[in-house]
Amino acid sequence: MTRILNPVIWLWIFAGLNLFVGAGQGLVDGQSVAEMGWGSDNTGAHDAFYETNMSIMMCILSILAAGIALFTSGLARARMTTLLGVSMIGTVVVWLTYGSSNNYDTGGPIIIVPLAIFALLTLSGILSLKSSE
Repeated sequence: MTRILNPVIWLWIFAGLNLFVGAGQGLVDGQSVAEMGWGSDNTGAHDAFYETNMSIMMCILSILAAGIALFTSGLARARMTTLLGVSMIGTVVVWLTYGSSNNYDTGGPIIIVPLAIFALLTLSGILSLKSSE
């Protein structure tokens, strides 16, 4: 179980998926992401900016995750992995709540995939905390 939930593995999984799947489309075409979320008849020029900006922030989180995997170890890595995972779960919950209340299309059931990845990232950090003490 410890090999499967190794924080280094989950940090790299998070970094890769977040960079290519999470941020990719927004970096390439923020306008289409805005139209998917708000509807094609309900977007302004500023919406593409915000979607692209969110994608840039996701790229930075991927760099952060890679940095944690590469430059930390032991208890520090366990704590930072747990913190990153919990922060991402919190971000998605806030995004889902705020987006749904403002008629933003949050993607439906597919949102379970990133939530599962964030939960496994968090769990890998928590289990590593226990073994690092």
